[in-house]
Amino acid sequence: MFRTRDSISRKLTLLTLLASVTAVVCASVAFFAFDLGISKRDMVQRLNVEAQIIGSNCVTPIVFNDPKAAESTLSALRAARHVLFAGVYTPAGKFFAGYWRDRNHNKHPPPLISNSQIRNRLLLDSPFELVQDIVFEHKLLGTIYIQFDTQELRARFASYLAIVGLILIASLIAALMVSRMSRRVISEPIVRLAGTARSVSRDRNYAVRAEPPENQDEIFVLVDSFNAMLAEIQKRDTALQEREEQFRTLANSVPQLAWMAEADGRIFWYNERWYHYTGSTQEEMVGWGWETVHDPNVLPEVLARWRASIETGNRFEMVFPLRGREGTYRDFLTISVPVHDSYGKIVRWFGTNTDVTEQRRAEEALRRSEKLAATGRLAASIAHEINNPLEALGNLLYLAKKKPLEGEKYLSIAEQELDRIAEITKHTLGFYRDAAAPVRVNIADLASGVLALYDRKLQFKEVHVRKIFSKETEVLGYPGEIRQILANLVTNAIEAVGPGGRLSLKVTPSREWGGSRRRGVRVTVADNGSGIGREQMRDIFEPFYTTKKDVGIGLGLWLTHNLVQKHHGTIRVRSVVDSGRSGTAFAIFFPWETVRDAPSAEISQGVTEVKPNVTKPA
Repeated sequence: MFRTRDSISRKLTLLTLLASVTAVVCASVAFFAFDLGISKRDMVQRLNVEAQIIGSNCVTPIVFNDPKAAESTLSALRAARHVLFAGVYTPAGKFFAGYWRDRNHNKHPPPLISNSQIRNRLLLDSPFELVQDIVFEHKLLGTIYIQFDTQELRARFASYLAIVGLILIASLIAALMVSRMSRRVISEPIVRLAGTARSVSRDRNYAVRAEPPENQDEIFVLVDSFNAMLAEIQKRDTALQEREEQFRTLANSVPQLAWMAEADGRIFWYNERWYHYTGSTQEEMVGWGWETVHDPNVLPEVLARWRASIETGNRFEMVFPLRGREGTYRDFLTISVPVHDSYGKIVRWFGTNTDVTEQRRAEEALRRSEKLAATGRLAASIAHEINNPLEALGNLLYLAKKKPLEGEKYLSIAEQELDRIAEITKHTLGFYRDAAAPVRVNIADLASGVLALYDRKLQFKEVHVRKIFSKETEVLGYPGEIRQILANLVTNAIEAVGPGGRLSLKVTPSREWGGSRRRGVRVTVADNGSGIGREQMRDIFEPFYTTKKDVGIGLGLWLTHNLVQKHHGTIRVRSVVDSGRSGTAFAIFFPWETVRDAPSAEISQGVTEVKPNVTKPA
């Protein structure tokens, strides 16, 4: 009946008309059924009376067997226009006399029927029939059979239909008038409210207000509540626009490239610095368009790690190159964190790209500087280590010439000195002849080599060395870089202790500290030197920071931390400065297997007042 897009005014009108028509029709049907039933009963009662009168008048003709007299009596029914036939029948059912309204009828009398045959006739069946016995002095003399039409009832029914039609038209007119009134009172305010809602939804203009009706009824409450809701939305929208403008201003002023992505990883917004650096447009970067500014060789790894973060909801962090508008690539540290709703569901990602090209170049320059400085220190140590056996070798050769009989003894001692020079040279070359890829490294062997290089210096300061080397100390790493780590820590310990000091070097299988509990090798270098103060502990891994005053350039521990980080290891330091029990202990954990995406090296620094809990200083 109603179409989906019909207006509320049309629906109210149709409902009003339908209610009116239904009420009129139901009332008319009930009234007409009742009235026709009463009319039929009255007509039957009237015919019964007429039949009784005619039957009484026909007693004498029946008794004297005078059909003509009976027909004369029946002819009085001409006054009843609705009677079609009236007949008198003997008790045996034989026709005796009759009357026909239509004189031209062939006057064939119909057969007599019983009362049981006329009980189920419908209201307007025509002809309608009546059968009544003629009784005189309790004796059945015959039966009168009357047929009459229902024109009177039909005429009454037709007049009723005309009246119903007039009432229906009048009710429809009244319903239309009521509908016009309801439209003005009910539907028009609702239609105006719907128009206002449509305008707000289309134009996003929350300053619009719906016009309230004059009557303060439920519709007035609805419109007033709608306007109050619009006012609240306008207030929040204004605040949201202000915050969005502040965010855009902040995002466009930061030196990083910034962007936001949907929960599925599709980026929908970049700040101005992104477009300025890449030289791209907003249309080019929609969705996954950012792939076009990535290095094709690195892009597969970026996509794999980005999709992994989307699936797991973990923070994304990676350094990769991005192409600028000039076509050159620069390295960017990219960090993306998920944004959750109140239910903990990820709704978007926020990411930044920080240009670290110059920082990485500076770090590489620092590494080279430290390596050069370490090379100089190492060269001085090597020169000192080799000079003594060379002098001894010259003296032994001189004695062998002067005393030929003891030459074999002197040459044997000279051979031992040459072996020592060869051993020092072998360990020295290991520092800078490194592998291009990680290999299996026995850390205990490397530690022995480092101690051998500094043996003269240890002897000169009379440092007591305690070595604890276990088996199964192999890890996957870079031998030269691990030697550099051990050399930095050993030299720092030698410089920290005084004459007759103690140095402990321990290499054992172990598990990592913390929650991961990876298996690997732990290296502990401890001394009983003066220790490191609380303030100094905060900065010992920073570049160019040194506790040696005029000795060193402050890159040793910084480089050590970077090399441990490269091996995905962990470094910890504890130190005590209390008189009589001072000392420092460095502990490094190297995992057995170097995992590509393992976490960066952890720095754990102990307070200076607490004794070291990694290992006890020698």
